[in-house]
Amino acid sequence: MEYLMVLLHVALIWMLAVATPGANVLLTINTALNYDRKLAIFSAFGVSSAILLWSFFGGSGLVILFSHFPELFGFMKVIGGSYLLYLGIRQIYLTRKTKRLGGLAQGHQMISPSKRKVFISAFITSILNPKTGFFVVSLFSVSMPENMSATMILAIMLTMFTITLCWHLFLAMAFSHESAKSVYARISGVMDYITGGLFTIFGIKVMTS
Repeated sequence: MEYLMVLLHVALIWMLAVATPGANVLLTINTALNYDRKLAIFSAFGVSSAILLWSFFGGSGLVILFSHFPELFGFMKVIGGSYLLYLGIRQIYLTRKTKRLGGLAQGHQMISPSKRKVFISAFITSILNPKTGFFVVSLFSVSMPENMSATMILAIMLTMFTITLCWHLFLAMAFSHESAKSVYARISGVMDYITGGLFTIFGIKVMTS
């Protein structure tokens, strides 16, 4: 019964955490709108795989290193924030380039990245996101019993992975739907600038927080 209560507590907290708008959510939505459902699904698996690794760090106690070595967390914030900043500036640059090319915008959309590249990009974005690490630290500090068995850690890891995957698969399905794509097609220029701007803001916020 205690295990079930712990897992329920973890599930409730993580459902709120994973649904919070951030870089991970934005990346899956952006992939679904710009490309197709299959690539968005690979983005969902990339984010979820990173969460699986984060939950292992939390369960094994490695995340506690952040509290004992704040310079390590500061270094990670710089790396993670820089990567998000890169994604934002790259998105703005590509949008400006597409706008200058005018009629070639549709041709730009047809050039899709590989499934492997989408998966790796989503994994890196999530694993380098200090906000994700902060949520994991908070979760394990308020929900975990003092002496956790390997079985409990594995159950928590699978719970966090499953919740993350279900949410991002929902985003992939919803935003790859033709109705969402038709709306996006009419405002793609503005939305691409907004997406790039949000990634840039996330990156700056991570580095200065």
